[in-house]
Amino acid sequence: MSFCGTPEYLAPEMVNRTGHDKAVDWWALGVLIYEMLIGVTPFYNRNRNMLLMKIKNSKVIFPDRTRYRIDYSDEIVDLIVQLLAKDKGKRLGYKDDGAEILRHPFFADLDIAKLERKEVEPPFKPDVSADFSKFFNVKSDAKDLTETYVPEINIRKIEKAKDQFKDFDSKQF
Repeated sequence: MSFCGTPEYLAPEMVNRTGHDKAVDWWALGVLIYEMLIGVTPFYNRNRNMLLMKIKNSKVIFPDRTRYRIDYSDEIVDLIVQLLAKDKGKRLGYKDDGAEILRHPFFADLDIAKLERKEVEPPFKPDVSADFSKFFNVKSDAKDLTETYVPEINIRKIEKAKDQFKDFDSKQF
């Protein structure tokens, strides 16, 4: 009955507080796949109340492939729509867990045994030879780029902060 998680990924049964089970994970998988494919979550709205209302009531809408130059198959659309079924009992994965999802036509060309043995060649391999040091706060005079900058600790702030919880007793809660 808990209500926790990233709002964009909450399943309708969490939003409605009707109780939930592992079916929320299959919902979240659908949201994740949609976001990776389209670039935004399926029910996104800046207004949190509107977002939650859309999760409960709106259909999944896919942007026009031609207009937005997004290439996606009918199989991935069907997979996402089934993962984002509002009724958890009808959601893909509810009856037979991951095996049910892997039987979906989207995964027809995937050899699970090869995947488990790590014999599947990835369709994309990132260039790991690139220099990523510009993304880290590195000492400018460091000869070894693995030595990162650690700011000086303000001892007075630490001393002041440690006294803030001196009377705290977890048993009182």
